[in-house]
Amino acid sequence: MAHLSSDRTKAIADRLSVIEALLPQLENDVLDLQVTSNARATKTNIFDLVTEADLHSEKIITSAIQKHFPEDSIIAEEGTNSDARDSESFTWVIDPIDGTVNYANRLHHWGISIGIVTQNTPVGGIVSAPSLNERYRAIKGQGATKNGVPIQVSAKSLLSEGVVVTGFPYDRAIRAEHLSRALANFLKVAGGVRRFGAASIDFCSVANGTVIGYYEMQLKPWDMAAGLVIAEEAGAKITDFKGNPVNLYDSHGVVVANPSIHKLMLPHTAPMLDAIAVTEK
Repeated sequence: MAHLSSDRTKAIADRLSVIEALLPQLENDVLDLQVTSNARATKTNIFDLVTEADLHSEKIITSAIQKHFPEDSIIAEEGTNSDARDSESFTWVIDPIDGTVNYANRLHHWGISIGIVTQNTPVGGIVSAPSLNERYRAIKGQGATKNGVPIQVSAKSLLSEGVVVTGFPYDRAIRAEHLSRALANFLKVAGGVRRFGAASIDFCSVANGTVIGYYEMQLKPWDMAAGLVIAEEAGAKITDFKGNPVNLYDSHGVVVANPSIHKLMLPHTAPMLDAIAVTEK
């Protein structure tokens, strides 16, 4: 899409400021619930969880949006949905707790992901990782920050120099053979391979230069919206497994890295295309 006008940039900044104002209390709430609440349920299968914190976080965020920006649309993982994805107006794409399995098991890698999208393009976002004491923010054309400090992707040019992260879909059992082939490719060439379990944090880890690359299949829009603009604004190249631009709603996979590392990663992700092609019988 064309470069954002100053009015549009200000409108996005105003929206992110509303979220930043409510985040300190929300972060404390969900940190407390991680310790005190055992309320959870499953969605698509036993690996796909929803917790009390997911519902609380979504309610707090969506209520604020509806109060301050009633003209905006919302797509959120736990059910709030007033989708206007092709519109020139703003759509909020929200994962109230990204990495719910980690959260429910009292691990630290989980986040609150809030993206702003217009004309199918992420244009602003915040990812908060309360347990890690990290908060990432970006507006298209304005760069990305971590805890208020500008960030950039790693300048490394060899896979052996850094860590690659990945993730697995909830129906990983039927795709395990192909997922394992891609994983084996990176085990042979990368300095390290990790699976942290929260896509928004993985995007931001590339943006921050902590890891050199990230790939994963079957992400949902709320997994990507905020992280994608943060990583792009930090200098990442982001494509699908065929090297095509990522469509927030229709793409089946992502490869995220600086341009030189991305070029090296892409061939190693080829088995992911076979993993995507698998259908449950």
